[in-house]
Amino acid sequence: MSVDRRNSGASFEETPRIIVMDDEESIRLGCEKVLSREGFEVVAAADGSSGWELLQEQEFDLALIDLKMPGIDGMNILKLMNEHLPDVVAIVITGYASYETAVETVKLGAYDYIPKPFTPDELRNVVRRGLERRFLRLSNRRLLLDLTEERSRLMTILHAMSDGVLVANRRGELVLANSAGREWLDASAQTSEEEAPSLDYVVAVEEIRSITDRIAEDPHLEGCDEEIETEDGRFFHAAATAIRDEDSGYLGVVIVLRDITERREIEKMKSAFVRMVSHELRSPLAAVQGYLELLVDTDVDDAESDRMLRRCRSRVEALQQMINDLLDLSRLESGAVHRELRRQDVTQILEEVVELQRGAALERDIDIHLATEDSLEMVADRRELEEIFTNLISNAIKYNRDEGRVDVAAERDEYGIRVSVSDTGIGMKPEALESIFEEFFRVRSSQTASVTGTGLGLSIVKQIVDAYDGEIDVSSQPGEGSTFTVLLPVDSG
Repeated sequence: MSVDRRNSGASFEETPRIIVMDDEESIRLGCEKVLSREGFEVVAAADGSSGWELLQEQEFDLALIDLKMPGIDGMNILKLMNEHLPDVVAIVITGYASYETAVETVKLGAYDYIPKPFTPDELRNVVRRGLERRFLRLSNRRLLLDLTEERSRLMTILHAMSDGVLVANRRGELVLANSAGREWLDASAQTSEEEAPSLDYVVAVEEIRSITDRIAEDPHLEGCDEEIETEDGRFFHAAATAIRDEDSGYLGVVIVLRDITERREIEKMKSAFVRMVSHELRSPLAAVQGYLELLVDTDVDDAESDRMLRRCRSRVEALQQMINDLLDLSRLESGAVHRELRRQDVTQILEEVVELQRGAALERDIDIHLATEDSLEMVADRRELEEIFTNLISNAIKYNRDEGRVDVAAERDEYGIRVSVSDTGIGMKPEALESIFEEFFRVRSSQTASVTGTGLGLSIVKQIVDAYDGEIDVSSQPGEGSTFTVLLPVDSG
């Protein structure tokens, strides 16, 4: 049942419950009769002891308490209620009303008092005011709890955000910063939840300050975006939005900071990649164009024409290989590779790859030696194993010296199958080893000028090995040769 009293702004979802404690039966019956007609639920007690028991056993919104009662008197009831039941509104009934009595009862927690004798209207009015007091007190408490919960939810969301959030007031004081904002701007060292420090203490203050000043000075500017760079080389996208009142007065600014360092690095890498591809494509295309122009514009004999056409074919084949390598690398990096995983005999694959590469080695009198156990098996895609071994052995031949040597060894150890490819070639400097698996990286020297290749082979090898949770290492000495070692888990893939 809902009670709504026309003369008050309060309404209760449940019927208000009132207890009347008075040793005079006429007072108890009169109060019960008047208040019941108002729709209240009324319980009566003839003395303080029984009244206090009822207060402890049941829930009440308001208590009418006579000061002079047998058992526990009204003053002690007020003390007990103030200590144990502070939310129950207490109204004193007394036949001995005085200023001193009123002051004393209020000190003990009474909301009001009504002197005997009183009229029904006086009773209704004082009870109405008391219930309104309780209603407002409980409403305020619920509102405070709701606000506290809402603030807690808001702060939880803010601190869970990966973007930094800063809120500054009109004086430029930082009044709120989430965890990411404090970490990224290094504001935590100078601020705490209780402080409101100036933005002058924030890293990248010049950029942020320029944003806040611009918004504060232009009443028509609702927001702006800017990229800022911190001293440690990180990049942020700052999106600022003005906080204004109804009259467009400036109250402050909200700044959302997103770390775009990784995106900038990706853009930088993409630009470098495009430059590399353009460079690698331009050289063979220019050579092909040059040969074709000679063939078209000049008279050349058949032998020279044949030589030029062979050169063109060689350059075109190199371009085709580069495109194939780029496609392979793209599929590996995107995870769009379809693997046919079966148990493979690594020894057999190595024997076939060595035999295929033996012709290129014989052209330069390079000996290839294979030392492997009879049967080394693992779960893998055969084509990918062939690509790993072909790249490594082919490089060992191309970057070797004439009459050199290539040693290929394979064995099983406690971690899996270990394959090493060693050569007696030109070797590499330590700084080259740091970039050896990067796309398009090639060792540039007079010794490698005649060596053809795309610079993508080792990048592809590294991607394949990583896909099998394997490892690849390289050791090298300039003028002595290089050794590439691949470790592949037996049951990988």
